[in-house]
Amino acid sequence: MASATIASPIMPPVQELTVSRTSAPALALPRVAVRHRVALVIAGLTALTFLAPAAPTYDPWAWIIWGREVLHLDLSTVHGPSWKPLPVLLTTPFSLFGGLAPDLWLFVARAGTIAGVWFAFRLGRRLGGTPAGVAAAIPYALAPWTLRNGATGNSEGVLVALAFAAVDRHLDGRDRAAFVLALGAALLRPEAWPFVGLYGLWLLWRRPAVRGLVVAGFASLPALWLLPEWWGSGDLLRAMHRAQNPRADSPAFAENPVRAVLEQFASMFTPAVWVGLAALVLAVFVRRPGRRELAVTGALLLGALLWVVEVAVMTSDGFSGNIRYLVMPAAILCVAAGVGAGWLLRGLLGRRAAHGGLAAALAVAVGAAFAAPAVHRVPADVKAVTYQARLNDNVAGLVARAGGPARVRACGQVHTGPFQVPVVAWYTRLHTTQVSSLVPRRPAVVFRVRSNGAGRPVPSLRTLGDQADLRNLSVAPGWRIVGACRGGAA
Repeated sequence: MASATIASPIMPPVQELTVSRTSAPALALPRVAVRHRVALVIAGLTALTFLAPAAPTYDPWAWIIWGREVLHLDLSTVHGPSWKPLPVLLTTPFSLFGGLAPDLWLFVARAGTIAGVWFAFRLGRRLGGTPAGVAAAIPYALAPWTLRNGATGNSEGVLVALAFAAVDRHLDGRDRAAFVLALGAALLRPEAWPFVGLYGLWLLWRRPAVRGLVVAGFASLPALWLLPEWWGSGDLLRAMHRAQNPRADSPAFAENPVRAVLEQFASMFTPAVWVGLAALVLAVFVRRPGRRELAVTGALLLGALLWVVEVAVMTSDGFSGNIRYLVMPAAILCVAAGVGAGWLLRGLLGRRAAHGGLAAALAVAVGAAFAAPAVHRVPADVKAVTYQARLNDNVAGLVARAGGPARVRACGQVHTGPFQVPVVAWYTRLHTTQVSSLVPRRPAVVFRVRSNGAGRPVPSLRTLGDQADLRNLSVAPGWRIVGACRGGAA
């Protein structure tokens, strides 16, 4: 008897049982987070720094003011620090956000500093393994010149991040990105110009596809450095002339300016960095590094040397020789010291010292060794930065309690201490040329300030003569506005 078979339906594959649906836009966020996780972490860490008091220092305040003036087509660069194109390219659109402009620039400066630490680690790791990366990043991150410049909005942290990122992109074969990043560094420090020029010439020779970018970059450098100064002061070379008026403690006034610069540079490092540099030399003999690692490290050290020579020669010619000018080569030596530690460990323990569990353990040990000579200085740096930040944060309320910017300006010529001119100019809505740090004369409104906790308040009121009619217009911690107003305007 023929058996009847029941045809059972063929079950579709499991994936066909699911209903096809349009991807939700929210699903794109994790992909962005994964692809740009380092940038998101840097942004998050930067935001956390604003839990503490935050305010720019002298030079950043000037860039913020210039951004406002560019936006209003009323630029004045007669007074203040030397012109820097890159900060003002950012502070100009930031001025659209009014009172948030200072914080927006601070965010950029601090993010750049944190990014510089990351790229120091990244360069050290790719040249000498994870322990080298940690040893490269920690002394740079804990250096007082890193902490203070980053916290107060100076541009050196951004400079280091751009330069290290340019090297990193070049090593990855991304020449276009490398040149743009290097160009950004050249818009912050003139010492970077020769390096960008040589790299651009090499690209013109070897990379025809980027010739247009290189030519445009070369044209933009003099235009962005010189033309705004011509607009703002009438002097194409005002930035150079300003740099040749150094402070009294500048190495330019030393008996031997070149030696003074070199001594200043040597003072920037902890003993751990010198040990790391000695290890770099020793490692070459213990176990010769790879040719590419050796070439890249040698090129970085040569670049640092040439940068220091540039600063020394310029200082001997009357430029200020500020220690901030040496931050870039100092950061390179921190990386080289870290690489030296990594090479020596790898030479003694083999390749396993650069990867795996042993590498992680060595990274912790090396990191602690490189941090120990520097970490004790951090509380003092934080205290100094916090005082200055609170001092600057008080100015907005100080002006408001005095009746606002218009009433302050109506009283008379605005005066303050020499290092507070830009912050007072910002909150009184004046050009820096309209705020005096000279001896006050009537009619005057004087922003007296105690620049540090132990200092005496400045400016002096003695030159205002009879003080019976002087009025306290406003008081805040570290500040007092005193008016000797015209026609009883107060």
